[in-house]
Amino acid sequence: MGDARGHMSRSLAVAQTLAHHEFLFVGGGVVRELKQLGYLVEDLPMASTFFRDNRVDFPSTIANAVRVLAGRSSTIARLAAIIRSFDPDLIVTDYELFTPLAAHKLGRQCISLDHQHVLTHCVYDVPPQEKLNRFLTCFSVRHLYSAADRFLIISFFPLPPADPSRTEVWPPVLRRAVKDHQASQGDHALVYLSVNTFETLLPVLQSIDRKFLVYGFGDRPAASNLTFKPPSVDGFLEDMASARYVVTTGGHSTISEALYFGKPVLCYPIESAYEQFLNAHFLSKWGFGEHASGIRTTRSVLEHFEVRLGEYASRIQGHDFFGNHRVAGRLEEIMGRGGK
Repeated sequence: MGDARGHMSRSLAVAQTLAHHEFLFVGGGVVRELKQLGYLVEDLPMASTFFRDNRVDFPSTIANAVRVLAGRSSTIARLAAIIRSFDPDLIVTDYELFTPLAAHKLGRQCISLDHQHVLTHCVYDVPPQEKLNRFLTCFSVRHLYSAADRFLIISFFPLPPADPSRTEVWPPVLRRAVKDHQASQGDHALVYLSVNTFETLLPVLQSIDRKFLVYGFGDRPAASNLTFKPPSVDGFLEDMASARYVVTTGGHSTISEALYFGKPVLCYPIESAYEQFLNAHFLSKWGFGEHASGIRTTRSVLEHFEVRLGEYASRIQGHDFFGNHRVAGRLEEIMGRGGK
């Protein structure tokens, strides 16, 4: 599995739904935190994406990928030994490149469960201004991350699969803690910008007559209508569940959680991150919210968004944004059929 927190929370949600099975997690970074929850964890190098100034940091991302790929053979050999020893009934990868290769080395099948393959394995119209980003991103996805035998794509915007015999599209898998919070209608807005490069947005928020609870900017003193909050799963979800709306980047997990609570989303996708742009594009296309540039945002963007809050909220109603049990049931079915 990938080492970003969204990947980990999704994988953990699957494990918690299938709690009667034994799990072994393989990954790096935040994946190590799963040891504290009593899970088996094997630490292996991961290819990660780095960000700077609201953009994908391509030099750092490429340099890390080169280092990780340089040890490809030894990583696959070690992972194959782990698989052979653990002897799982099911092997699942969440946008991670080595697991399918190690599985195939042993003649085993591997299931991909992630959101990223919506980019390459579903049918949709490509916004013309993003064709170069799409080409670069999809080239990487196809050639590094698409060695699995079957793809279960989770997405808040369901798109038709290009090959239904190998690809299925399901509602989002959300962390289990969302079920501990009930949606309500407060006056504040929740702001979550996971990349701390949106300083230009803060003065714009201060010009709006609304209280903003801000996550992702670290611990700093309150500034007029801005209250900066420390990291907290329950605090974050409670603030989201009671918010009027959510302001965030284009991360699929946060958008899906906001929609689960019925909250319209104002999205600022990280530039050059094609997946985030596509999430923002379909968020707007389905009428669940809007998207804009975080660097060049203006007060009028928020004012226009706030005027249409009722329209967005009504469109969110009636959609299924919690697919945990359905996806877990599908994995059980695949397990019972030996991977088919």
